[in-house]
Amino acid sequence: MPAAWQRDVVTTGSAAMQDVLIRAQTLARWDESVETAARIAASFRGNLTGLHVVPLGLPPVTPYDPGLLAAAAALEARRQVQEAEGYADRFRAWALQMGAANPVWLASTGDAAAALEYVAGWHDLLVTRLDEGDDDPSANASGVGRIVVTTRLPTLVLPAACGVEEDFPTVAVAWNDSPGAARAIHAARPFLQRAERVVVLSGCRQTPQLRPAFRLQDWLQRHVPNAEVVDLGDIGDGGSQTGARLLDAADRENANLLVMGAYGHSRFSEWVLGGVTRHVLQCTNRPVLMRH
Repeated sequence: MPAAWQRDVVTTGSAAMQDVLIRAQTLARWDESVETAARIAASFRGNLTGLHVVPLGLPPVTPYDPGLLAAAAALEARRQVQEAEGYADRFRAWALQMGAANPVWLASTGDAAAALEYVAGWHDLLVTRLDEGDDDPSANASGVGRIVVTTRLPTLVLPAACGVEEDFPTVAVAWNDSPGAARAIHAARPFLQRAERVVVLSGCRQTPQLRPAFRLQDWLQRHVPNAEVVDLGDIGDGGSQTGARLLDAADRENANLLVMGAYGHSRFSEWVLGGVTRHVLQCTNRPVLMRH
């Protein structure tokens, strides 16, 4: 394990990730996102939960008995869940070897975001994989965005091209003086306090102050006193242009991790993802820590 992850985490005023949840898309050989989650849990001396969700597909349209086909699809999903449950011992042994504490393996069927929401309240961090080339609809930008907004859990989004992320020495934080940005920076405190360098990318607009004032500098002084603040000025109206400016700024700072609020709206079957969030998820080449 790299030296940066071997720092003593039981220090006064430090923050920790005690319970890490990973959406495990594969079985038997766990991918880089699962390994990253295990390493993060181990570095914080925390617990690890793996959840594998078997999608419940719709039966094809056919003139034959649709009820029979639906029953057959449900039986097949149940068979796959039972197969996935059989990996519990292997996952526990592997996670313990990786250094994670109290590993738990869960399997379910249905919608990934709904399944993760059900267990999210017991955890401090969710880790999930982002891959636009994956057939899994919950692995593309829209699906990952829906997971972030549905679970409301701080979510570490790992693009497939990143491989195993063991360390985030330079962290960039997107700041626009909004409640979402405040929730995100608060959720990221364990990573910020471990980073060698923290850069706050401030793109605030001057608007009438109609709410209680919160001074970012005061919070940084208490928790991340060495953080730098870079003023990006007016970076747009919150659409894809703003997302592009944000990613460009993170590139300039050579950030290993981007922290930002996630903006979206979920109502019944409708899904609308904010322009900045959508653009970042579609275009990022680095891990992103998001919180809705």
